[in-house]
Amino acid sequence: MNIAFDASTILGRSGIERYSRELINALLRTQADLTCTLVVNEHDGCAVQQYFDLDRRVLVDDCLPNERRLGAPLRPLMRLVRQRKLSFAAQKADVVHLLSPGKIIPSKRPILTTIHDLFPMYPNMGIDGYLARRFPGRVRRHLAASSAIVCPSAYVAGTINEYFPACRLPITVTPLAASDEFVPTPMQDDMRNTYGLHRPYVLFVGRVDPRKNLHRMMYAWSTLPVSVRRNAEFVLMMAGGDEAVTRFRQENSSVLSDPSIRIITDVPTRAMIQILSSARALAFATLGEGFGLPVLEAMRCGCPVITSSTTSLPEVGGEAALYVDPTNVEQIADMMMQCIVDDDLVQQRREAGLARSQMFTWDATARATADVYRNLIG
Repeated sequence: MNIAFDASTILGRSGIERYSRELINALLRTQADLTCTLVVNEHDGCAVQQYFDLDRRVLVDDCLPNERRLGAPLRPLMRLVRQRKLSFAAQKADVVHLLSPGKIIPSKRPILTTIHDLFPMYPNMGIDGYLARRFPGRVRRHLAASSAIVCPSAYVAGTINEYFPACRLPITVTPLAASDEFVPTPMQDDMRNTYGLHRPYVLFVGRVDPRKNLHRMMYAWSTLPVSVRRNAEFVLMMAGGDEAVTRFRQENSSVLSDPSIRIITDVPTRAMIQILSSARALAFATLGEGFGLPVLEAMRCGCPVITSSTTSLPEVGGEAALYVDPTNVEQIADMMMQCIVDDDLVQQRREAGLARSQMFTWDATARATADVYRNLIG
Protein backbone atom coordinates (compact mmCIF):
# COMPACT_ATOMS: atom_id res chain seq x y z
CA MET A 1 0.00 0.00 0.00
CA ASN A 2 1.69 3.17 -1.22
CA ILE A 3 0.39 6.54 -0.04
CA ALA A 4 1.47 9.90 -1.46
CA PHE A 5 1.23 12.86 0.93
CA ASP A 6 1.28 16.53 0.04
CA ALA A 7 3.62 17.21 2.95
CA SER A 8 4.44 20.82 2.02
CA THR A 9 2.99 22.05 5.34
CA ILE A 10 4.65 19.44 7.54
CA LEU A 11 7.22 21.74 9.19
CA GLY A 12 6.32 23.86 12.22
CA ARG A 13 4.35 23.64 15.48
CA SER A 14 0.76 24.34 14.44
CA GLY A 15 -1.91 21.72 15.03
CA ILE A 16 -2.07 20.74 11.34
CA GLU A 17 1.70 20.37 11.10
CA ARG A 18 1.87 18.24 14.25
CA TYR A 19 -1.04 16.14 12.96
CA SER A 20 0.82 15.50 9.71
CA ARG A 21 4.04 14.34 11.38
CA GLU A 22 2.41 12.25 14.10
CA LEU A 23 0.01 10.55 11.68
CA ILE A 24 2.71 9.56 9.19
CA ASN A 25 5.00 8.22 11.92
CA ALA A 26 2.13 6.25 13.46
CA LEU A 27 1.18 4.83 10.05
CA LEU A 28 4.75 3.63 9.53
CA ARG A 29 4.76 2.16 13.04
CA THR A 30 1.45 0.29 12.77
CA GLN A 31 1.14 -0.62 9.07
CA ALA A 32 3.86 -3.04 7.97
CA ASP A 33 2.64 -3.02 4.36
CA LEU A 34 2.68 0.78 4.00
CA THR A 35 5.15 2.78 1.95
CA CYS A 36 4.85 6.50 1.41
CA THR A 37 6.07 9.41 -0.66
CA LEU A 38 6.33 12.77 1.11
CA VAL A 39 6.18 15.55 -1.46
CA VAL A 40 7.67 18.71 0.08
CA ASN A 41 8.97 22.14 -0.88
CA GLU A 42 12.41 22.41 -2.42
CA HIS A 43 15.21 22.75 0.14
CA ASP A 44 12.89 21.36 2.87
CA GLY A 45 13.91 17.72 2.38
CA CYS A 46 16.62 17.66 5.06
CA ALA A 47 14.40 19.47 7.57
CA VAL A 48 11.57 16.98 6.97
CA GLN A 49 13.85 13.97 7.38
CA GLN A 50 14.60 14.82 11.01
CA TYR A 51 11.01 13.92 11.95
CA PHE A 52 11.01 10.41 10.47
CA ASP A 53 12.95 7.18 10.79
CA LEU A 54 13.65 6.99 7.09
CA ASP A 55 14.12 3.63 5.41
CA ARG A 56 13.15 2.08 2.10
CA ARG A 57 9.48 2.58 2.99
CA VAL A 58 9.75 6.39 2.89
CA LEU A 59 10.69 8.63 -0.01
CA VAL A 60 11.08 12.37 0.58
CA ASP A 61 10.69 14.20 -2.73
CA ASP A 62 11.59 17.89 -2.37
CA CYS A 63 10.44 18.71 -5.88
CA LEU A 64 8.01 21.55 -5.18
CA PRO A 65 9.11 25.09 -6.07
CA ASN A 66 8.48 27.49 -3.20
CA GLU A 67 6.19 30.04 -4.81
CA ARG A 68 6.69 32.61 -2.04
CA ARG A 69 10.41 32.86 -2.74
CA LEU A 70 9.87 33.64 -6.41
CA GLY A 71 7.76 36.78 -6.09
CA ALA A 72 4.15 37.58 -6.95
CA PRO A 73 4.52 37.77 -10.79
CA LEU A 74 5.68 34.14 -11.03
CA ARG A 75 3.28 32.64 -8.50
CA PRO A 76 0.52 31.57 -10.96
CA LEU A 77 3.11 29.77 -13.09
CA MET A 78 4.73 28.16 -10.05
CA ARG A 79 1.36 26.94 -8.77
CA LEU A 80 0.85 25.17 -12.09
CA VAL A 81 4.34 23.65 -11.83
CA ARG A 82 3.59 22.51 -8.27
CA GLN A 83 0.41 20.77 -9.39
CA ARG A 84 2.21 19.00 -12.24
CA LYS A 85 5.00 17.81 -9.94
CA LEU A 86 2.53 16.64 -7.30
CA SER A 87 0.58 14.78 -9.96
CA PHE A 88 3.75 13.10 -11.25
CA ALA A 89 4.83 12.11 -7.72
CA ALA A 90 1.40 10.59 -7.08
CA GLN A 91 1.34 8.39 -10.19
CA LYS A 92 2.66 5.31 -8.41
CA ALA A 93 0.56 5.79 -5.28
CA ASP A 94 -2.51 3.76 -4.40
CA VAL A 95 -4.03 6.75 -2.56
CA VAL A 96 -3.19 10.45 -2.43
CA HIS A 97 -3.71 11.97 1.03
CA LEU A 98 -4.07 15.75 1.27
CA LEU A 99 -3.34 16.55 4.91
CA SER A 100 -5.33 19.81 4.75
CA PRO A 101 -7.42 21.55 2.07
CA GLY A 102 -4.52 23.18 0.24
CA LYS A 103 -3.59 22.42 -3.35
CA ILE A 104 -5.55 19.71 -5.18
CA ILE A 105 -3.39 17.09 -6.88
CA PRO A 106 -4.67 16.15 -10.35
CA SER A 107 -4.70 12.37 -10.03
CA LYS A 108 -6.48 9.31 -11.32
CA ARG A 109 -5.83 7.74 -7.92
CA PRO A 110 -8.34 8.05 -5.06
CA ILE A 111 -7.85 11.26 -3.07
CA LEU A 112 -8.41 11.42 0.68
CA THR A 113 -8.63 14.90 2.22
CA THR A 114 -8.37 15.82 5.89
CA ILE A 115 -10.68 18.72 6.80
CA HIS A 116 -9.75 20.06 10.23
CA ASP A 117 -12.53 22.64 10.61
CA LEU A 118 -14.68 25.11 8.68
CA PHE A 119 -14.18 28.16 10.91
CA PRO A 120 -13.23 30.55 8.07
CA MET A 121 -16.88 30.20 6.97
CA TYR A 122 -18.25 31.17 10.39
CA PRO A 123 -19.39 34.75 11.06
CA ASN A 124 -17.94 36.60 14.06
CA MET A 125 -14.81 34.45 14.28
CA GLY A 126 -12.45 37.27 13.32
CA ILE A 127 -11.16 35.37 10.27
CA ASP A 128 -9.30 37.38 7.63
CA GLY A 129 -11.81 38.54 5.00
CA TYR A 130 -9.77 37.32 2.03
CA LEU A 131 -9.54 33.79 3.45
CA ALA A 132 -13.20 33.81 4.48
CA ARG A 133 -14.26 34.67 0.93
CA ARG A 134 -12.06 32.04 -0.73
CA PHE A 135 -12.42 29.21 1.76
CA PRO A 136 -15.91 27.91 0.79
CA GLY A 137 -14.83 27.54 -2.83
CA ARG A 138 -11.63 25.80 -1.79
CA VAL A 139 -13.51 23.25 0.31
CA ARG A 140 -16.10 22.74 -2.43
CA ARG A 141 -13.33 21.96 -4.95
CA HIS A 142 -11.75 19.48 -2.55
CA LEU A 143 -15.06 17.75 -1.96
CA ALA A 144 -15.52 17.45 -5.72
CA ALA A 145 -12.01 16.03 -6.24
CA SER A 146 -11.91 13.71 -3.22
CA SER A 147 -13.08 10.13 -2.85
CA ALA A 148 -13.41 10.34 0.95
CA ILE A 149 -12.94 12.74 3.87
CA VAL A 150 -11.43 12.31 7.31
CA CYS A 151 -11.88 14.85 10.10
CA PRO A 152 -10.87 15.01 13.78
CA SER A 153 -14.29 15.16 15.45
CA ALA A 154 -17.96 14.36 15.02
CA TYR A 155 -18.56 18.09 15.34
CA VAL A 156 -16.54 18.82 12.17
CA ALA A 157 -18.26 15.95 10.34
CA GLY A 158 -21.60 17.52 11.24
CA THR A 159 -20.57 20.96 10.01
CA ILE A 160 -19.44 19.53 6.67
CA ASN A 161 -22.88 17.98 6.20
CA GLU A 162 -24.53 21.21 7.35
CA TYR A 163 -22.61 23.59 5.08
CA PHE A 164 -22.32 21.22 2.11
CA PRO A 165 -25.55 19.19 2.15
CA ALA A 166 -24.94 17.94 -1.40
CA CYS A 167 -21.77 16.15 -0.25
CA ARG A 168 -22.22 12.37 -0.48
CA LEU A 169 -18.66 11.38 0.34
CA PRO A 170 -17.95 8.97 3.20
CA ILE A 171 -16.71 10.98 6.20
CA THR A 172 -14.66 9.18 8.85
CA VAL A 173 -13.86 10.68 12.25
CA THR A 174 -10.22 10.06 13.22
CA PRO A 175 -9.57 11.83 16.56
CA LEU A 176 -6.15 13.30 17.22
CA ALA A 177 -3.87 12.48 20.14
CA ALA A 178 -1.12 14.06 22.20
CA SER A 179 2.47 13.11 21.54
CA ASP A 180 4.01 10.52 23.86
CA GLU A 181 6.42 13.14 25.21
CA PHE A 182 3.55 14.86 27.03
CA VAL A 183 3.74 13.26 30.49
CA PRO A 184 3.62 14.76 34.00
CA THR A 185 7.05 16.33 34.50
CA PRO A 186 8.01 18.32 37.63
CA MET A 187 9.24 21.81 36.86
CA GLN A 188 12.97 22.20 37.39
CA ASP A 189 14.30 25.24 39.25
CA ASP A 190 16.11 26.61 36.20
CA MET A 191 12.88 26.45 34.19
CA ARG A 192 10.91 28.13 36.96
CA ASN A 193 13.48 30.93 37.12
CA THR A 194 13.66 31.33 33.34
CA TYR A 195 9.93 32.01 33.06
CA GLY A 196 9.45 33.58 36.50
CA LEU A 197 6.82 31.04 37.57
CA HIS A 198 7.09 31.34 41.34
CA ARG A 199 3.38 31.70 42.13
CA PRO A 200 0.37 29.46 41.37
CA TYR A 201 -0.87 30.12 37.85
CA VAL A 202 -3.65 29.41 35.40
CA LEU A 203 -2.27 28.88 31.90
CA PHE A 204 -3.44 29.55 28.36
CA VAL A 205 -1.68 27.86 25.42
CA GLY A 206 -2.33 28.91 21.84
CA ARG A 207 -1.74 31.37 19.05
CA VAL A 208 -2.90 34.95 18.64
CA ASP A 209 -6.34 34.50 17.11
CA PRO A 210 -9.72 36.15 17.88
CA ARG A 211 -11.27 32.67 17.94
CA LYS A 212 -9.21 31.86 21.04
CA ASN A 213 -11.39 34.28 23.05
CA LEU A 214 -8.46 35.67 25.01
CA HIS A 215 -10.07 39.06 25.62
CA ARG A 216 -12.86 37.42 27.65
CA MET A 217 -10.49 35.14 29.55
CA MET A 218 -8.20 38.06 30.46
CA TYR A 219 -11.16 40.17 31.53
CA ALA A 220 -12.50 37.26 33.60
CA TRP A 221 -9.16 36.99 35.39
CA SER A 222 -9.07 40.75 36.02
CA THR A 223 -12.41 40.51 37.89
CA LEU A 224 -10.99 38.15 40.53
CA PRO A 225 -10.36 39.67 43.97
CA VAL A 226 -7.10 41.58 44.34
CA SER A 227 -6.12 39.23 47.16
CA VAL A 228 -6.21 36.32 44.70
CA ARG A 229 -4.40 38.10 41.87
CA ARG A 230 -1.70 39.28 44.26
CA ASN A 231 -0.73 35.66 44.92
CA ALA A 232 -1.46 34.01 41.56
CA GLU A 233 -1.04 34.67 37.84
CA PHE A 234 -2.73 34.16 34.49
CA VAL A 235 0.08 33.16 32.12
CA LEU A 236 -0.46 33.33 28.36
CA MET A 237 1.89 30.99 26.47
CA MET A 238 1.48 32.51 23.03
CA ALA A 239 2.50 31.55 19.51
CA GLY A 240 1.87 33.33 16.24
CA GLY A 241 5.06 35.30 15.61
CA ASP A 242 6.61 38.39 17.16
CA GLU A 243 4.57 40.81 15.06
CA ALA A 244 1.25 39.23 16.05
CA VAL A 245 2.18 39.14 19.74
CA THR A 246 3.34 42.78 19.65
CA ARG A 247 0.06 43.83 18.06
CA PHE A 248 -1.84 41.81 20.68
CA ARG A 249 0.04 43.62 23.47
CA GLN A 250 -0.81 47.00 21.95
CA GLU A 251 -4.48 46.20 21.41
CA ASN A 252 -4.87 44.86 24.97
CA SER A 253 -2.56 47.25 26.81
CA SER A 254 -5.21 48.21 29.36
CA VAL A 255 -5.94 44.73 30.71
CA LEU A 256 -2.28 43.72 30.34
CA SER A 257 -1.35 46.53 32.73
CA ASP A 258 -2.47 44.09 35.45
CA PRO A 259 0.86 42.61 36.65
CA SER A 260 -0.82 39.27 37.37
CA ILE A 261 -1.38 38.71 33.62
CA ARG A 262 1.83 37.80 31.79
CA ILE A 263 2.76 36.71 28.27
CA ILE A 264 5.55 34.23 27.54
CA THR A 265 6.63 33.30 24.01
CA ASP A 266 9.07 31.05 22.15
CA VAL A 267 8.58 28.22 24.64
CA PRO A 268 10.16 24.93 23.49
CA THR A 269 8.22 21.71 23.92
CA ARG A 270 10.34 20.48 26.85
CA ALA A 271 9.59 23.66 28.80
CA MET A 272 5.94 23.63 27.75
CA ILE A 273 5.48 20.15 29.23
CA GLN A 274 6.93 21.22 32.59
CA ILE A 275 4.84 24.41 32.64
CA LEU A 276 1.66 22.46 31.88
CA SER A 277 2.49 19.89 34.54
CA SER A 278 2.76 22.54 37.27
CA ALA A 279 -0.23 24.70 36.29
CA ARG A 280 -3.32 24.90 38.47
CA ALA A 281 -5.36 24.68 35.27
CA LEU A 282 -5.33 25.26 31.53
CA ALA A 283 -7.89 27.94 30.57
CA PHE A 284 -9.00 27.09 27.04
CA ALA A 285 -12.45 28.68 26.80
CA THR A 286 -12.21 29.28 23.06
CA LEU A 287 -15.09 30.15 20.74
CA GLY A 288 -14.58 27.00 18.71
CA GLU A 289 -12.20 24.16 17.87
CA GLY A 290 -12.13 21.44 15.26
CA PHE A 291 -10.60 19.19 17.90
CA GLY A 292 -8.73 21.00 20.68
CA LEU A 293 -5.31 19.37 20.93
CA PRO A 294 -4.08 21.63 23.80
CA VAL A 295 -6.84 20.14 25.98
CA LEU A 296 -5.47 16.64 25.44
CA GLU A 297 -1.84 17.71 25.86
CA ALA A 298 -2.69 19.37 29.17
CA MET A 299 -4.55 16.31 30.43
CA ARG A 300 -1.62 14.05 29.54
CA CYS A 301 0.55 16.29 31.73
CA GLY A 302 -1.89 16.05 34.63
CA CYS A 303 -3.14 19.61 34.19
CA PRO A 304 -6.84 20.30 34.95
CA VAL A 305 -8.69 21.87 32.01
CA ILE A 306 -11.25 24.67 31.88
CA THR A 307 -12.78 24.64 28.41
CA SER A 308 -15.87 25.52 26.41
CA SER A 309 -19.04 23.47 26.38
CA THR A 310 -19.33 24.07 22.62
CA THR A 311 -18.10 22.68 19.28
CA SER A 312 -15.73 19.68 19.53
CA LEU A 313 -14.37 20.34 23.00
CA PRO A 314 -16.76 18.09 25.00
CA GLU A 315 -15.76 15.21 22.68
CA VAL A 316 -12.17 15.68 23.82
CA GLY A 317 -12.64 16.58 27.48
CA GLY A 318 -15.40 14.10 28.29
CA GLU A 319 -16.28 14.14 31.99
CA ALA A 320 -12.74 15.12 32.98
CA ALA A 321 -12.87 18.79 31.93
CA LEU A 322 -14.51 21.76 33.64
CA TYR A 323 -16.92 23.41 31.19
CA VAL A 324 -17.99 27.02 30.74
CA ASP A 325 -19.98 29.08 28.27
CA PRO A 326 -17.15 30.87 26.39
CA THR A 327 -19.22 34.06 26.14
CA ASN A 328 -19.97 34.16 29.89
CA VAL A 329 -17.18 36.03 31.68
CA GLU A 330 -18.61 35.28 35.13
CA GLN A 331 -18.53 31.52 34.51
CA ILE A 332 -14.94 31.69 33.29
CA ALA A 333 -13.87 33.78 36.29
CA ASP A 334 -15.64 31.47 38.75
CA MET A 335 -13.91 28.39 37.33
CA MET A 336 -10.50 30.10 37.38
CA MET A 337 -11.10 31.05 41.00
CA GLN A 338 -12.02 27.49 41.97
CA CYS A 339 -8.88 26.11 40.37
CA ILE A 340 -6.72 28.56 42.31
CA VAL A 341 -8.25 27.96 45.76
CA ASP A 342 -9.64 24.39 45.72
CA ASP A 343 -6.83 21.83 46.04
CA ASP A 344 -9.24 18.87 46.13
CA LEU A 345 -10.87 19.92 42.86
CA VAL A 346 -7.48 20.35 41.18
CA GLN A 347 -6.28 16.92 42.29
CA GLN A 348 -9.53 15.26 41.23
CA ARG A 349 -9.34 16.82 37.76
CA ARG A 350 -5.66 15.96 37.38
CA GLU A 351 -6.45 12.28 37.90
CA ALA A 352 -9.57 12.35 35.70
CA GLY A 353 -7.69 14.10 32.90
CA LEU A 354 -4.82 11.62 32.96
CA ALA A 355 -7.29 8.75 32.64
CA ARG A 356 -9.23 10.49 29.86
CA SER A 357 -6.10 11.27 27.83
CA GLN A 358 -5.19 7.57 27.62
CA MET A 359 -8.25 7.02 25.42
CA PHE A 360 -6.60 8.91 22.53
CA THR A 361 -3.51 7.52 20.77
CA TRP A 362 -1.86 8.24 17.44
CA ASP A 363 -1.69 4.50 16.76
CA ALA A 364 -5.50 4.35 16.91
CA THR A 365 -5.72 7.37 14.61
CA ALA A 366 -3.33 5.69 12.16
CA ARG A 367 -5.26 2.42 12.15
CA ALA A 368 -8.55 4.21 11.46
CA THR A 369 -6.91 6.20 8.65
CA ALA A 370 -5.35 3.05 7.16
CA ASP A 371 -8.80 1.44 7.11
CA VAL A 372 -9.98 4.35 4.95
CA TYR A 373 -7.03 3.82 2.58
CA ARG A 374 -7.90 0.13 2.19
CA ASN A 375 -11.56 0.90 1.54
CA LEU A 376 -10.54 3.32 -1.22
CA ILE A 377 -8.14 0.81 -2.79
CA GLY A 378 -10.87 -1.84 -2.71
